[in-house]
Amino acid sequence: MEEKPAHSRSNILSEGRFHLQKRLVNMGLLVAILLLGSTGVVALLNAREWQAIQKQVQHTYNLLLTLEQTKTNLNGTAKAQRGYRLTQGIESNSKIFLQDYQTSVQQTQQALAQLQQLTADNPTQQTRLQEINTLWQQYQALHQSQVEPSLTENQSEARISSVIQTSDRLQRQIFALLNQMSTTEQQLLEQRIAVTARLTRTANHILAIAYGLSLVSLATIYALLRREARKRHQAEANLRRSEHKFQSVFDELDEFAGLLTPEGTLIEVNQAPLIFAQVTREEILGKPFWEFSLWQQSSELTETAKTAVSQAAAGHFFRTEVTFNSAIGQPHTFDVSVKPVHSAQSKQVMWLIAEGRDVTTQVQLRDALRQERDRSLHLINSSKDGIAAFDETGICTFWNPAMETLTGIPRDRAIGQCEMDLFRSLVPDATLQHLPLGTADTVTAFDFSYFHPQTGQIQFLEAHYSPLHNGSTTVTGGLIVLRDVTRQRELERLKREFISIISHEIRTPLSSIRGALGLVAEGILDDDPQTAKEMVSIANNNIERLVRLVNDILALNRLESGQVDLKYQWCPAVSLVQQAFSSVEALATAHQIHLEATVPNDLWIWADPDWLVQVLVNLVNNAIKFSPPQTAIAVTAEAIASESIIQFAVIDQGRGIPADKLQTIFGRFQQVDASDSRQKGGTGLGLAICRRIVQQNGGRIWAESALGKGSTFYFTLPHPEHQEEGRFFKVERSV
Repeated sequence: MEEKPAHSRSNILSEGRFHLQKRLVNMGLLVAILLLGSTGVVALLNAREWQAIQKQVQHTYNLLLTLEQTKTNLNGTAKAQRGYRLTQGIESNSKIFLQDYQTSVQQTQQALAQLQQLTADNPTQQTRLQEINTLWQQYQALHQSQVEPSLTENQSEARISSVIQTSDRLQRQIFALLNQMSTTEQQLLEQRIAVTARLTRTANHILAIAYGLSLVSLATIYALLRREARKRHQAEANLRRSEHKFQSVFDELDEFAGLLTPEGTLIEVNQAPLIFAQVTREEILGKPFWEFSLWQQSSELTETAKTAVSQAAAGHFFRTEVTFNSAIGQPHTFDVSVKPVHSAQSKQVMWLIAEGRDVTTQVQLRDALRQERDRSLHLINSSKDGIAAFDETGICTFWNPAMETLTGIPRDRAIGQCEMDLFRSLVPDATLQHLPLGTADTVTAFDFSYFHPQTGQIQFLEAHYSPLHNGSTTVTGGLIVLRDVTRQRELERLKREFISIISHEIRTPLSSIRGALGLVAEGILDDDPQTAKEMVSIANNNIERLVRLVNDILALNRLESGQVDLKYQWCPAVSLVQQAFSSVEALATAHQIHLEATVPNDLWIWADPDWLVQVLVNLVNNAIKFSPPQTAIAVTAEAIASESIIQFAVIDQGRGIPADKLQTIFGRFQQVDASDSRQKGGTGLGLAICRRIVQQNGGRIWAESALGKGSTFYFTLPHPEHQEEGRFFKVERSV
């Protein structure tokens, strides 16, 4: 026989080994398939049984939960019934407990019905549930006789006590049956849980054995078939895992991320910008970065993208903030950057990485904080109160304009100064030493006064100091607020003076009235009718004085409080003067005063005629009182076209007014001589009323006088319409 070459024998052996490996592989695959199939069948049967047991376990849990709910509802029913008994005398509370009782009864009914369904497969539990339903019907009927208002009337206390004892007994019986049902279900639950654990252990053992054998078979097959390609497959698997992890992380980034060539071609991008712009990866890859739809929203954005690519390609880091509109048109602000990636061997730019982070919320917060800061600064700077802040070392860090006005210290000089240096010229040292601004942890309030360095006037200030904590307990500064109360103090002083004067003005005539009428009432003057008549006349004069005082006070108060509604109309000046003369004619006759007026015939005035007549009456009345007999009082009126005003003048020949009194006489209760109010019968309010009326008509009032030569009182009114010059006429009244 011819001998086969060695290489043929080698080939045959190799071929035999190959077929043997193939048969072993096939056998191993068959064994693995059989093992896996049998394991799957066993696991399926085991899983079905386990699933059935789990349903039973869940059913038991539901039943136990319903039993607990039933107990809770029964307790609620009993509590509501007891509350109703205790509050039967209080209708509103008893209604609340009655409603709670009805609700608990309804919930208990529902729970018992649910128990009926859940125990349908358990005769023992059904029997117990029937007993519970019977006891519940008795319990409910018994409670109903006590809860419903119509049934509780006229029942004796013995009857109520018997019902309570019976209801407690029924409740205990129901709870006992419910506890028995719970115990039974707990036992079933423990049994089913034990079965579940056994099935789980069995399945785990079977699966462990089967999968162990399968793994051994598959490992052998894999070792035989893939021994030579293991490294290559491992490398490919590692590469795929690496790529998968990179792509997963890359796509899960909330930020926009993209990879570009130095020319700006987009070669990779994550999911965030695609979702934001509602585009697909295929639509944008391979295209220039600036042709991405977000950059195409405006020409400015397109130029920004081109600039970013060119700067990054040149090796520079580019960063800016841009605003893109989302697919639904909502603007978002992004912090966009493009940075170069250099080669490890050289400084050549290999790639460009583009990133975009949505900073809309941060920008909105930043803008809101800026707006809030600006608004707060505007409010503080607009405040009429002086506000200053100090840090923890007592150095001034804020000084608003009102503080400059109040203290006369400019902001540039105040900032950076110590509080002791700033306030030493204003606040007494005794107060300032106990007030370390910026470090004191107590709220402090104090008042002080000083002469303003610019105006030279005394000012009264209220100071309020508060510590600053910045959200912690440590003092980090302080805030002091100064409020100018000079006007308030002046008003308080005027109020005190007004009360003092008004009390004197009222007390004086009242004393006269009381004294005069007292003499008449006691009969002392019964034998002297003439003196009694004089006493009554004195009382009457003082009563009239009080009436004038009250009327003047009320009129002035209405004028000063803005309660007077002036009824403007065109009225002739002649008519106003005539009405005023008619009102004071009797007084002028008594004082032997001659009244005369010089008024343009066609002079018309836009004013409230009633109040304007009051001004003329008050002025003429005062002139009569202070003019000697056999003298004249003149009233003139003229239109001054250059100033668009109408000017009235009341001229007397009286004793005159001192120069230092010409301004004060228009105040409340101001007289040239303190005895004038008693001798002349005035209230001291007439000129104050005149000033208010003239001011509300848009004019002004003043006086000019020379001692011993008489006085002239002027007042003006606006002249809305220029009147042509007309004839003057003269009205004279001889008295």
